Amino acid sequence: MSRVSASVAVNASLAEVWDYYLEPEGWPAWVDGFGRVESSSGYPRVGGTLHWVSAPAGRGEVTERALEHEPRRIHRVSFEDADTEGELKVTFAIQGEATLVTQEQDYRLRRGGPLARLTDMLFIRSQMRGSLERSLARLKLEVEEVATATDPRQEQPL
Repeated sequence: MSRVSASVAVNASLAEVWDYYLEPEGWPAWVDGFGRVESSSGYPRVGGTLHWVSAPAGRGEVTERALEHEPRRIHRVSFEDADTEGELKVTFAIQGEATLVTQEQDYRLRRGGPLARLTDMLFIRSQMRGSLERSLARLKLEVEEVATATDPRQEQPL
């Protein structure tokens, strides 16, 4: 198994970040390579499944199963697609006025033969980490835009 991780501090409340993170309508705007939901059963509750399809140059068909779901604290899923399988653990924590979102992904390549480990080390791992970083950066932008638009304390232009 290989592991990659990324974190971002989002300038919004824990409730706002958590709710947006789990809202399927928002996923195309921030989940790297996300195309559309094909089916969902009981997701995001523990044992629930989500089947989605990536954008054309992405991962293809992806199946997730919720393994752990503690509202406003943790969401952990197992995943598999044609090339990889593993787990993604996402934690949420208050950090001052912001919410810290951390994604940790453990994965293994489903094929690749004797050079799979080397290929992972030289090429795949950086792509996986980059995908987490892009997703979190876009999540931050999306949530902060929504939070600012709905925050009555924000000054309105004259």
